[in-house]
Amino acid sequence: MSILKSLVTGLSQVLVSPGLVLGIYLLSLVVALPLAVGMRGTLESSIGGSLVDEKLTEGFDMEWYGEYSSGARGLERTFTPAVTGILPQMRNLEQLLDGGILSVPAPVLLAGILFLLVWAFLAGGILDRYAQPMGATSSEQFFSQCGEHFFRFVRLQAVGLFFYWLIFRWVANPLHRWVLDSNRDVTQETLIMVHVLSVYALVGLLLILLSMALDYARIVMVTQRWRSALLALVHGLGFTLRCFPWTFGLYFVLLAIGGVLLLVYSWIAPGPGQSNWGALLFAFLIGQVYLLARITLKLWFLAAETDLFASQKRTSRF
Repeated sequence: MSILKSLVTGLSQVLVSPGLVLGIYLLSLVVALPLAVGMRGTLESSIGGSLVDEKLTEGFDMEWYGEYSSGARGLERTFTPAVTGILPQMRNLEQLLDGGILSVPAPVLLAGILFLLVWAFLAGGILDRYAQPMGATSSEQFFSQCGEHFFRFVRLQAVGLFFYWLIFRWVANPLHRWVLDSNRDVTQETLIMVHVLSVYALVGLLLILLSMALDYARIVMVTQRWRSALLALVHGLGFTLRCFPWTFGLYFVLLAIGGVLLLVYSWIAPGPGQSNWGALLFAFLIGQVYLLARITLKLWFLAAETDLFASQKRTSRF
């Protein structure tokens, strides 16, 4: 096994199928479109043809936003000055590490569930394509694999969500309560920060381990034709731990690439103070390029992990 080989092979597999990246991007827009339309209607009714409209053409109006946010409900609460630039990524990471994903407004939660179902459908075809030399599969075979593995992957996702809940029920929440209780009378902010970051690091490591186990479980189910989601997850976890120098090494290299991508985006992406059509168009285009890059990175993860798993299987035969 070689991490570098899997990285190169995985990226090659992704680059030879640009239509797959574009297709997932378009499906993402379709899932997000109802939320965007609903948000547009809410903002339009709040701003209307008032003087606020003129003020917003000159910059973000915090006075208007204060009135708007005081009466915001449901989806409306998601509109804040932090919806631009890098801040949404940080907010998503915070919710992931705090276990607050299920506390988002119902429309956002429903859109997230729909997106997970879309991924569950596409994953079978994607992994089958990456298991072939240079993605040599037809469209018919791709969608056939999508349909064959859809319900298996839905069951696997349900099992994964259960373990996600267990991590926060029995690890994260007790540790956060311990940090709160043990630092109740502490005046040194540095010590409190160390404790909080230590909890986040442990929770993050467990979530990474779960993510890798789920990825390799999907690979097992596609390449080995396993049907049981639970047994595949156990096998995926075993493979992750048994080959941890390669599985963790590959994951953290790709995670570092994602971190660099995020830093570049944070440097380029405009903030909320845009007030002309040129700046708004630039912010929109940069956001779409970043979204395409994230989809490419996600597929790179799957392709590289598939190659690593196949390499281990070939090695174990000799």
